[in-house]
Amino acid sequence: MSGKSNGHRPTSEPGAPPDDAVSGAERLRLLDARDGGVGWRRWGPYLSDRQWGTVREDYSETGAAWDYLPHDHARSRAYRWGEDGLLGISDQLGRLNFAIALWNGQDPILKERLFGLTGPEGNHGEDVKEVYAHLDATPTGSYLKALYRYPQRAFPYADLVAENGRRDRGAAEYELEDTGVLAEGRFFDVEVEYAKAGPEDIVIRISATNRGPDPAPLHLVPTLWYRNTWSWGRCGARPSIAIEGRTRGHLTLLASHARMGDFRMAIEGNVDPLFTENETNAERLFGVPNAGPYVKDAFHAAIVDGRTEAVNPDQTGTKAGAHLLASIEPGATSTVRLRLARSLAANPFIDVDNVWRPGSPKQMRSTRHSARV
Repeated sequence: MSGKSNGHRPTSEPGAPPDDAVSGAERLRLLDARDGGVGWRRWGPYLSDRQWGTVREDYSETGAAWDYLPHDHARSRAYRWGEDGLLGISDQLGRLNFAIALWNGQDPILKERLFGLTGPEGNHGEDVKEVYAHLDATPTGSYLKALYRYPQRAFPYADLVAENGRRDRGAAEYELEDTGVLAEGRFFDVEVEYAKAGPEDIVIRISATNRGPDPAPLHLVPTLWYRNTWSWGRCGARPSIAIEGRTRGHLTLLASHARMGDFRMAIEGNVDPLFTENETNAERLFGVPNAGPYVKDAFHAAIVDGRTEAVNPDQTGTKAGAHLLASIEPGATSTVRLRLARSLAANPFIDVDNVWRPGSPKQMRSTRHSARV
């Protein structure tokens, strides 16, 4: 498995029904999107794997994008033009985003995004130093599946930077596997799947499997947040996420945006919600007071550093998460389901088996796991 994602370019005319590699149900979705104006593409895998250290977020005087917003700043600094996250999705304008965050109890930071080397750091230039793969997708994003391999030991950030820095261009790259952190299978395989029950009704399944020989703890934080467009003048109205309701079986969040309207996210299980603002932690980065007490890296502060005061006790903000902790036995899998939609039934998970139901044998051969709706 490579740490780099493989892209797939369409071979047919944009918007046209694809060839026989697409199931009948997906062909109908494509026709509806092209001819009927149905927004099947409104939500999809548009969330960047990495927004930090790019020209998209460079306001330096010299154009030194690598230095202007490095990985160490990413968890604390609000972006302007996009967001990033692990195995995530967003609406087509990148306003409302969903991704996962992880912590193994050893990592020095909450794992919310991919780590890599900048151009000057890598002996072969820019390079992501993670193990992940985009496994499956339909053209409309009606089904998406991706994998992230998370070590159970502390992630070797400093070792990767130092060793690659010592190597010249004639030497091989020093990869995550070379550090020994994945030895003995001591890692989690975390899979995230998305299946659309409608253009704006998305069922999410997150599964974490312990590949190691011993029980191991895993903190999982499914996270919903808005890109910050209000602090710098693009959109003056600040959106909000709050708890709409809680039952014994799930928690429901209400996300409200002046232009997008309302969305709801149901999270299965008895979960601990976290709330903060998607605002820069200026105190950590620049040594100046923050505009408010709740900032972008609050989930890291609460979970990794144990600073529970970092999250908003009023349970509202522009960034919300659900903190789930499991001790997973060797070979076992822990699974949680979520649902993101404009409106939700009293039991939002009662019909999810129908959403996940595979197509005919021919369709399964061609698309492997395409969801039927």
